[in-house]
Amino acid sequence: MLEQAEKVGGTLDNILRLRRAERTVHGDLRSELAAVRESLERSVGRSVRPADAARALGITSPSMSRWLDAGEIASVLTPEGRREVPLDALIALLDEVEQERSQGSGRPVARVINDRKRRAVEAVDLNRLLPRRKTRGHRAAELQALAYHRLVAERLDDAVVEEARRKLRRWHREGRIDPRWFDEWERTLEKPLDQIARVISAGSPRARELRQTSPFAGVLTEQERNRLVHAVEERAKT
Repeated sequence: MLEQAEKVGGTLDNILRLRRAERTVHGDLRSELAAVRESLERSVGRSVRPADAARALGITSPSMSRWLDAGEIASVLTPEGRREVPLDALIALLDEVEQERSQGSGRPVARVINDRKRRAVEAVDLNRLLPRRKTRGHRAAELQALAYHRLVAERLDDAVVEEARRKLRRWHREGRIDPRWFDEWERTLEKPLDQIARVISAGSPRARELRQTSPFAGVLTEQERNRLVHAVEERAKT
């Protein structure tokens, strides 16, 4: 068991290194690095056991359980009913934690989560993301998806779009997306950034349907997502 855990930890480290390297290169080299990274990600799976995630982050299993229970670290239920940490969310968190640790920060996981909470307060402004006059007739889940994608649209860059393309193609290979929506998303992601932003943040019925299969899931932090959901629920009460 320990040997397997160490193997997972080593693979997570390599995935993180490759993601960082991808940010510094372009063209064919970036694609080659991404292919290697995706191969390692497939070897780990879509999610990681909390114990393995805790070990990678340098915290105890009880601490991991508390963060998961509080909704500060993302979790999913496996088909077997186990709670695990999505791989993409873990790597993003590990990246920030390692940066804090390199600066000599104590309790780096807590510092990263607290900083994420602060940034979420600044980022999630429903009056900006969801003007009331333009969102009448939407259900709460639709408003949450709309606000989410409008926030994503504000921070779109080539790296975010490229990762969405890779996720979309992976879903297609695995049969996890209807071919019609795959084709529409693929056409959308070939557009310039400003046009992609307009498509994903539109309030039209077609855009609502498109967002249901969005490859931009995971772009926001768990803190931003949680705050956005809570803000939409609170607005619905008024």
